[in-house]
Amino acid sequence: MWNLTVSNATKLFLWKAGNDLLPTKGNLFKRKIVEERSCPMCNADNETIMHALWTCPAANDIWAEPESFVHKWSKKEEDFMGLWERMMQNLNKNQLEEVAMILRRVWLRRNSFVFEKKMICPKGAIRAAKEALLEYQNAQVPQTLEKQVQRPAREKQKWEKLVGGFVKVNWDAALVTKKEKMGVGIVIRDEEGDPMVAVCDQQSHVEDPMVAECLVLRKALELCIDLNIRQAIFEGDAKTVIMAVNREEEDMSSIGSVIEDVKILFKQNREWKLQFTHRENNIVAHTLARNALSLLE
Repeated sequence: MWNLTVSNATKLFLWKAGNDLLPTKGNLFKRKIVEERSCPMCNADNETIMHALWTCPAANDIWAEPESFVHKWSKKEEDFMGLWERMMQNLNKNQLEEVAMILRRVWLRRNSFVFEKKMICPKGAIRAAKEALLEYQNAQVPQTLEKQVQRPAREKQKWEKLVGGFVKVNWDAALVTKKEKMGVGIVIRDEEGDPMVAVCDQQSHVEDPMVAECLVLRKALELCIDLNIRQAIFEGDAKTVIMAVNREEEDMSSIGSVIEDVKILFKQNREWKLQFTHRENNIVAHTLARNALSLLE
């Protein structure tokens, strides 16, 4: 279980599920925290961990999707470790990593319904799990190796002069998960590439890399609003976030509310554009974000 390339939050979730420590209604009822143990999703008599993650009709809606590697599996497993052992025997490492992310997304979807009265569609849950996995795994690639592999195709890239009075806004986030602290890096340059504004800031109580990237992008947009910048190209290396913002349909993932906020700002400023760039072309914003983590205030 622990050799998977998934986030620490996902590993902790799997450990809690395997040790029957998730705060299901059944577990809370045993500890006399709640007065009834029925499932909040389907009103079944007892919400156990296996019910919440596997046998509940709401969970089945996700596992039944064709994109799921287990959509034709039987739902007869009685305990989580038995289910996990079966998955380890029948899935390869890449498939197992994706299923692990979807398992956690099933739980987060349940919590979103319980605490926010919001039901995320099954396809959206699977898509969010896959995007989060890709984002995390890309972040784990050593920068030196990434540059060695990518340099031949990109080493000739140079600053391209902007036209029509546009400015370029590069943004990036740096995150220390254990301290739940993120660094903010934003740099705005004119059409010649000369810096106009640089921002180095930090924010607490953030533990998800995608949330961090979304928050920095929103901060960059708000900065341009304050500076009355009407024509801007926003560049970042968080490909998953950029794809989510540029996607027309509503984002139903766990970070959907932030994504939708960002979309609204872009709709209100029609001459703004959002595009992906590789890390080596975003190094100034990245350095600012890393340095922000060491700020005392």
